[in-house]
Amino acid sequence: MTQITINNEVINAKIESSESINEALDFILADSAREEEVIANVTLNGKDLPLEIDDKVLDEPISNYDTIDFTLKTSLELAYEALDSSNAYIDLIIDKIHALTDLYQENKIEEANLKFGEAIEIIDMFVQLISRIYKTLRKDQAQGFNKADTIQNLEIHLLSILKALVPAKEKEDIIMLCDLLEYELIDNLTQWKIKAVPELKRQKQAI
Repeated sequence: MTQITINNEVINAKIESSESINEALDFILADSAREEEVIANVTLNGKDLPLEIDDKVLDEPISNYDTIDFTLKTSLELAYEALDSSNAYIDLIIDKIHALTDLYQENKIEEANLKFGEAIEIIDMFVQLISRIYKTLRKDQAQGFNKADTIQNLEIHLLSILKALVPAKEKEDIIMLCDLLEYELIDNLTQWKIKAVPELKRQKQAI
């Protein structure tokens, strides 16, 4: 018989062994999750269910597994977890920018142009991440949320750098492109680590 737990605690709710993992997900959201909670992770026999999976896995009966654990978290908890890992994410972006500028400076233009798209994509993901964190904090804390001028200025500056990068690449202005990447962008991202992320974390302490 499959042992089903929520946040590592055994639940007493009756879930038929013939039901699929997907049906169990729906049941737990309806029966056990609080209004603000979502399923953040699913562990099957001690292994995390990948974020990108074949739907066939979700259609499998729960009886295929000895243990299934569903992790419930609030959007606010997920936002702060993302914030805690943001410095490592920024470091990853900076490493990619260094590698990209090295390629341009070595005149490996074709290879650099391919890496350029990857760098822009990961930076865009960072912007989206920060935006989601803002929205979550605003929603949860309402009047208690304060978006500092420093953070707002860094956000505006980051978007302006991204806007300037594309025409510089299209004009094949390698000097301008490298200046934007190596100095403007890296400095902006470093300031996020030094100023913006700590400021956002202080919002948690203020709750």
